[in-house]
Amino acid sequence: MDTFEPGELVRLRSGGKTMVVKHSSSICQLPDTLLLLCEYRAKNRLVQGFYAVRDLIPASRILAAKDPEAG
Repeated sequence: MDTFEPGELVRLRSGGKTMVVKHSSSICQLPDTLLLLCEYRAKNRLVQGFYAVRDLIPASRILAAKDPEAG
């Protein structure tokens, strides 16, 4: 399972917006799952939501896959 640091860019495995992981104090431990508070900007609003860690991947992996010269 991946671990994410506050401020790290992440995306859903299924695609979607690039989001920022919020403070570690915002992590909620529930049985058999770990939810992470993330936020992104949509139009003129800041949208926040909780996402299961297993459904997130670092955005840098996606960017590196799209741009072979990036790393």
